Amino acid sequence: MRESAQALALAPVPDDADICLAEAEELLFARDRITCALADRVGRVHRAGQAKRHGHASTRSWLRTTGGMTVAGAGRLLTLAVELARLPLVREKFAAGELAAGVAEAICTAISGLSDEQVALAEPILLELAARAGAAEVAKAGRYLRAILDPDGEDRDERADYARRFLRVRPGKGGGLEGEFYLPREHAARLQALLDAYARPRAEGDDRPLRVRQADAFMALLEEK
Repeated sequence: MRESAQALALAPVPDDADICLAEAEELLFARDRITCALADRVGRVHRAGQAKRHGHASTRSWLRTTGGMTVAGAGRLLTLAVELARLPLVREKFAAGELAAGVAEAICTAISGLSDEQVALAEPILLELAARAGAAEVAKAGRYLRAILDPDGEDRDERADYARRFLRVRPGKGGGLEGEFYLPREHAARLQALLDAYARPRAEGDDRPLRVRQADAFMALLEEK
């Protein structure tokens, strides 16, 4: 498998864009099936505590070190690995190619933290929706369903989300600032609305990339405030 994947990655890209499109769709399908198989194995490693036996602080740390994954990427894969074990119908459809990875991930995220009884109620509802909706719609419905099934859990989620907030800045070259941040849901939505409104191209021919338009929108806000 490794040799085939490496050979494919090193092979010249076809000149024909239609061939590239068709091959990309095949690769997307294969990637999702590999993700399913990977999640099964990561789940087994996690339940056995095997990563710690090999000197890692946690399964998430093992994924970051061995797989070169980001914190967010390792977290998403671990959620998939843990929750698919409680979603037999989702796991079956995901493995068979009837669910894309994004939809399976949305369902797993939605039921994370619910009891097994609540998961049994939520799974068929979310699967029925997944048959006619995309990952974003499934995720939105999952949050709504989660709030109904576990209202106390929704409160806990909001408190945990708020507790994650941070803003790190450090001096950059020339006196500027750079950094990272995390905003809880309500404030994230406000910032996203601001960026959607003010980071649009100003006119036809505005060739600023999105990252620059968003910086300009944020700078305009600072100038006003």
